[in-house]
Amino acid sequence: MGVARAEIRRTDTRRERVEEKERAILSAARAVFLKYGFKRARMAEIARRVGVAEGTIYIYYRTKNDLLQAVVLQFWDGITEGAQKAVDPSVDTFAQLRALADHHLTLMIRDREFIELEVILRNSGTEPIASERTTLKRYVAVFDAIFRRGLDRGDLVSNAPLWIARDLFYGTLDYSSRTIVLRGARRPTGVIDNLIEVFRARYGAGKRLAPSASLVDRLEAAVERLEKQSRGG
Repeated sequence: MGVARAEIRRTDTRRERVEEKERAILSAARAVFLKYGFKRARMAEIARRVGVAEGTIYIYYRTKNDLLQAVVLQFWDGITEGAQKAVDPSVDTFAQLRALADHHLTLMIRDREFIELEVILRNSGTEPIASERTTLKRYVAVFDAIFRRGLDRGDLVSNAPLWIARDLFYGTLDYSSRTIVLRGARRPTGVIDNLIEVFRARYGAGKRLAPSASLVDRLEAAVERLEKQSRGG
């Protein structure tokens, strides 16, 4: 029994070392991709920062593109966990939406440069791997869960189409974050306030505040522009 336990401990230790090295590789890769871009990033530089031979990187990841995908996956896993922690299911539906909006807008501004690596990945000629699609679905599912809870509680109108609400929510925040970054402005709290106001007016089941037509028009126009950009239009 003592021999078996010792072997288990050695196995656990080896696994921990492998996982620690992989985390170090992903951390170094993210820094190198951000500094040099995808094309100019070198596996040798990533290995140097980790303190391993370049061949060691290829044991974990066959290509630079595989490594970039792993970095992106790690990022979205992290922000999904952060979103889940930020949202308290016991509070008001619109308070939950506000918490998620704050989380999303913060990361869109803070990590804008890194998020653009996804564009590089999509333009690299490879299809997104299945696990990447699953990871992104897990993130947007945080919004879906809030919305469904709101429907169950009677906070939201029962005929509200989830996918349209989801696009309005993320589309508004994504477009606003781009504007904020391009203008070099400090983050305006009005973005989230206006978004929640629109959600109350459009989807709230109780007595609602009616937003100005111009506000709704601006938000819907922003979503349309975002959709056209994603289609390459």
